[in-house]
Amino acid sequence: MNIRIISKNVGLALMLEAAFMLLSALVSALDGFDASFSPLLLSGILTLTVGVLPIIFVGSSQNKINTREGLMILTMAWLLTCIFGLMPFALYGGEFSLINALFESVSGITTTGATIVSDVEALPKGLLFWRSSSHFIGGLGVVVFMLVILPSAGTVRLKMSRIEVSDISQSNYNFRSNKLVRVVLSVYISLMVLLVLSYLLCGMSLFDAVNHAFSAVATGGFSTHTASIGWFDSPVIEVVTALFMVASSLHFGMIYSSVAGRNLKIFRHPVVKFFLTSLLVGVVLVTVDLLATGTYTNFFEALRHAFFNVVSFGTSTGFATEDTSVWPVFAIFLLMYFSVQCGCSGSTTGGLKSDRLWALFTAVRVQLYKTVYPNVVVPVKYGNTAADPEQVSGIAIYAVLYFMIIIICALVYAAVGMDFVDSFSSSVAMVGNIGPAFGSVGSLSNFDEVSTVAKLVMCVEMIVGRLGLFTALTLLIRKRV
Repeated sequence: MNIRIISKNVGLALMLEAAFMLLSALVSALDGFDASFSPLLLSGILTLTVGVLPIIFVGSSQNKINTREGLMILTMAWLLTCIFGLMPFALYGGEFSLINALFESVSGITTTGATIVSDVEALPKGLLFWRSSSHFIGGLGVVVFMLVILPSAGTVRLKMSRIEVSDISQSNYNFRSNKLVRVVLSVYISLMVLLVLSYLLCGMSLFDAVNHAFSAVATGGFSTHTASIGWFDSPVIEVVTALFMVASSLHFGMIYSSVAGRNLKIFRHPVVKFFLTSLLVGVVLVTVDLLATGTYTNFFEALRHAFFNVVSFGTSTGFATEDTSVWPVFAIFLLMYFSVQCGCSGSTTGGLKSDRLWALFTAVRVQLYKTVYPNVVVPVKYGNTAADPEQVSGIAIYAVLYFMIIIICALVYAAVGMDFVDSFSSSVAMVGNIGPAFGSVGSLSNFDEVSTVAKLVMCVEMIVGRLGLFTALTLLIRKRV
């Protein structure tokens, strides 16, 4: 492996992280130099120093990279940003022990949004801004941001953009690698700016608006309030947040093409229709269940909370307006299903992705059809693209691995003392980067009481889920001689 090019590019990722730490320190200074100023400033300086060192002292290297080196850059960038990201929390102290600081950092960078903080309002503004900034960094991946400042648009840019964007979504990106990065970032930043302005019009403060926009567009879930979006008790804010969560879960390439072409072709794509229709059906079913079980007696209250929380789980964001852990079992099962499905590839969402589920459902339908008509050739299609058998097989293997990880990690959590609901729902939430689970770690609770072993496994599960299973496992494969 080319250690020089790996260290330099990972250093660029750390420099980006340091920039947001220093920006958070500035927020702390503007708030009267609150208790987070020194931890943020020191963390920013140390992270920046480590990031700059390879660029200064490592010799020049040709701008060529193979797939394995690209995977190593991607993995090391994620791991090191998570490790350095814990420093502001650990130096601040309080309830942030070393393991809690690591958990909060990993949860932020992977846009999971699970937290160990029991009283969010008690945290200083500088540290709150850093929590939300970690979502901003992780929203599209530190590697995508790193590509913007790479010295050239050669092989590195091409390899890294292909790795960071999910395989199943690449066929819908009809852009060269250079334009791909601009497309992704332009959509990401545009959604964020529009949401900040929308929040301000809804009456949010600038600080709350920016922090919640970072979380919503990154489909993260960190809030500046313990009660999450429910703290505002505003149907308008909930609708605005839900609409942007959905938009952030759509394919960014298709959003760009639809806006640039001034058309609505994104809504004609079968995967998008599947995703939006499933959310609509989920909202209806949960609303009916909440009314039928007497959880809510007012139709509009039931619809309001069903709409927001189904969208929140179905986009892997994890914002909450109510404690969904006390909802009826049927509603909880539906929310867990959406925690697995989530949004579309090519977006900031987590989970298995609607694209893969659509491809699997289509493959089952095709297989049933071929059982009746064995001589008919029917391709598995998503959009206008026909998937070859090898790709369908890869999707099926990915799904099997996904559920295997859920089961294995749930068993570990159960072994260290978590009950069935907590362990299974936590595993689903961690690998899907959802955030809240159910039971004692529900949407308005936290993971502070979870054991150290469970938190470490959860950190691994969050990173594996964010990297993508194949990306994480590929590094374990050795080349045959």
